[in-house]
Amino acid sequence: MKKTILTSVGIVGILMVWFVGYLVFEFRNFGAGTLGGFDIRRFPVDKYTLENAVDSLLDSDTTFALPEKWAELDDWKKRGYDFLDTRIFYFSSPPEEMFYISFIGDSTEWAMTNYAEIAIRAVGNQEGWTLQKHTSNTEKQRIENRFDSLIIERIERMLNVKSKRED
Repeated sequence: MKKTILTSVGIVGILMVWFVGYLVFEFRNFGAGTLGGFDIRRFPVDKYTLENAVDSLLDSDTTFALPEKWAELDDWKKRGYDFLDTRIFYFSSPPEEMFYISFIGDSTEWAMTNYAEIAIRAVGNQEGWTLQKHTSNTEKQRIENRFDSLIIERIERMLNVKSKRED
């Protein structure tokens, strides 16, 4: 009887250690405050002007819309990032991927500044999301170039301003 109880307690202990290890591994990249990001783009406009331009771009170019096959990957609220003001841009041309971008700062900061900033926070594909810190320099440069040429330059033309890239 004692041996059965000890064996059961041992198995439960091992399972608990495994489960905690699994949780640490699974959520190591997405804990609060750990998203990080790619290079920031600073626009010499207020946040609401930039936000309207980003939304206009998404509305006017439906190729950026997240396809149904990847809808389940838009799980940022479940991950605890619903406090961020974010958008997802999808690209069907190779490599097929999506950029999770956010406006940098908060409402207090946005009210006190004459500029607004956005950055890619993660890059996703059918496998899931990848953070900048897990991206090679070559891949980071490719992603940043795509962001600049397909999104940032179009927003700059819409607003008739030039953004500044900061790392």
